[in-house]
Amino acid sequence: MKITKLPSGKWHTTVYSHTDGSGKRKYKSITAPTKSACELKAAEFKANKTRRTFDDLTIRDCLTGYVDAKRGVLSPSTLREYDRAMKKDFSTIQHQRVCKLTNEIMQQFVSEMSAKLSPKTVRNRYGFLRASVAFYYPELHFKVTFPAKEVKRPESPSDDVVRHIYEEASPRLKPCIALAMCGLRRGEIAAVQYEDIVGDLLHIHADMVQDSKNKWIYKEIPKTDGSDRFIRLPSAVLDLIGSGSGYIVRGLNPNSIGQAFGRLAHRLGYNIHLHQLRHYYASVGAILGVPDIYLADMGGWRHDSGVMKSVYQNKIKSMSDYYADKMNDHIDGIMQKKGEAK
Repeated sequence: MKITKLPSGKWHTTVYSHTDGSGKRKYKSITAPTKSACELKAAEFKANKTRRTFDDLTIRDCLTGYVDAKRGVLSPSTLREYDRAMKKDFSTIQHQRVCKLTNEIMQQFVSEMSAKLSPKTVRNRYGFLRASVAFYYPELHFKVTFPAKEVKRPESPSDDVVRHIYEEASPRLKPCIALAMCGLRRGEIAAVQYEDIVGDLLHIHADMVQDSKNKWIYKEIPKTDGSDRFIRLPSAVLDLIGSGSGYIVRGLNPNSIGQAFGRLAHRLGYNIHLHQLRHYYASVGAILGVPDIYLADMGGWRHDSGVMKSVYQNKIKSMSDYYADKMNDHIDGIMQKKGEAK
């Protein structure tokens, strides 16, 4: 640390403060009447620089500081999404000083995002912003109104549609479809290995995700996450997979699996995505009367989230007709008996 005497007779030095969002190093200027006082103020700033005042901190500082502090614990996909959001979605607010934040500013930011992003993405972006600010100043609270949530209740594909797509799939794609029918996500399908299978039991404990540089990497699922689970595979799936070592699905990443399925479905005249087979899995489980607690375990849903029931258990039209017929038959029976009684 270099301390110099100014023409005024005071002593001056600069101390590293932080690196801003563009990668530029920022320094704190310190001036004192004596050299020892200047050294003391510099030492105090170094010791307490994490407790910067509102005047020193911008939204961009909060975002980058939060991400840097969390890099060791956040998943690669979350970090990639945060980095992408900082580059694309915070341009209108990133230079705003924290000390000037108001409900109006935050609401305007949410409204601007709502014009170009989905309601879910808006909530996620605001959550990132709110967590970043609260990381430094937990006492700050804002009241904002979000766009209404999109209610999407797509129909799950029928047995006939799933069977048709599976039968027309290439040998390379068939295992992907079979594992998706068993409730696996795209990343889990790409990460599963032969060593994960013992008998008919498959241990799902890893995911294939993209890091901050968009490179696909193998990642263990946290043990505390409901996604780390054991499922029993149907004999037909085991016969299809066969035996071996290493990855069951070779040369395909989650995106290419989904794209290959989408192309095949489109060629066959169906407008569905691979992830809808996970909806199919949950819906069939509900139709077959599998208790939610067991279905959640097998599909990797948290018991307390409600996501499985609210999002994944969709109606299957052919089964809707089946149950409608059963209801109508029941009512017909009641009406016929009434007629006979007369």
